[in-house]
Amino acid sequence: TCQLAGDGRMRVMVVVCGANGERSLIIEKAVEKFARENFERIIQISACTVAASPILVRMSGGDPEHLVAVSGCRNRCSELILKRAGMVPKVSVVLDDAVERELGKCESCAKFMFPDIKEEEWISFAKMMTDAIDRAL
Repeated sequence: TCQLAGDGRMRVMVVVCGANGERSLIIEKAVEKFARENFERIIQISACTVAASPILVRMSGGDPEHLVAVSGCRNRCSELILKRAGMVPKVSVVLDDAVERELGKCESCAKFMFPDIKEEEWISFAKMMTDAIDRAL
């Protein structure tokens, strides 16, 4: 079963990959916006702990019927890890689908400045995440 919000609505679990570099900054900003606008509709956001996410989903009483996988690239790490644990997300979103330019691969955290990131990119991804939980309910 999926947990209900205080008003009786279903809640969704969102599992976000732990991308590094430029991708991580866009995801971080998107998650901040997404969480502020959707906090009452989610059980939890699991970010940067995607390897442990199947355990967290089970411990939280999450239902894969209401599970959203958020991946930073087309490798779809969040989705793959969940599927390997026998949990098929109802909806999966990928950062590359929200950003029109070519993004670099995950890179070490030695680089902290990414001048090419634009507000429209993370706002677009936050909207994709919101649309995903709408579809997962």
